[in-house]
Amino acid sequence: MFIHGRTGEKIYSVREKIKHYSKIAYNDKLATSAQKKHALQRLDELKAIDSCKYDEPTMIVTDDKHFGHKMSKPRACVVVGQDSKNRLLACPVHKRTAKTVILENDTSRQVESTAKPLDRSDVYETKYINGLATLTKGDIKRLKAIHGKK
Repeated sequence: MFIHGRTGEKIYSVREKIKHYSKIAYNDKLATSAQKKHALQRLDELKAIDSCKYDEPTMIVTDDKHFGHKMSKPRACVVVGQDSKNRLLACPVHKRTAKTVILENDTSRQVESTAKPLDRSDVYETKYINGLATLTKGDIKRLKAIHGKK
């Protein structure tokens, strides 16, 4: 979890949400059947995100502080691989400037060439960034060619 530096909004990671919804679905005796049904549905979605293999380049969201910024806020990233400790190698996505991979579905954004190792507990849902497009097959092919394992 981190607190957005400007808005003060609490943003919870996928694993923190799994713990929360598991508690509601299986241990909360005060939860209504509708709340339990919703919790089970969210658990399926969140567990799919958490168990992702990241063999292909994948768009994720994490805290911007991982990339040296002072203020915490959601930062779109592309996972381009994993290191020897199974941490995700994530490249931040920025507004387009030059010399980096420009995304097909969102030409106003680009993937930077530097990768930072992230723990899997630092992965958040992509819903925190409005208008974030998914990666196309062409994006994945170019990212593999540029950032692929050697």
